[in-house]
Amino acid sequence: MEKNSLAALCFFLIIMFCAEEMIVQTEAKRCEVLADTYKGPCFWGCDVHCTTKEHYISGRCRDDHRCWCTKNC
Repeated sequence: MEKNSLAALCFFLIIMFCAEEMIVQTEAKRCEVLADTYKGPCFWGCDVHCTTKEHYISGRCRDDHRCWCTKNC
């Protein structure tokens, strides 16, 4: 019974390691750029602007009150 438990634990750890590597690779392919056509200070609505007007993945207002869009690099 102990061999089965050890094998299951090893298999689980391998699966977790592979899943983590896939997530890291996915995140590495994204970067943020400053929105080109967003006017004024950013408090809300940046996500809608980036997805509809500039055709990026998403957007967010940062601490500098400017709209930053997320895109695939």
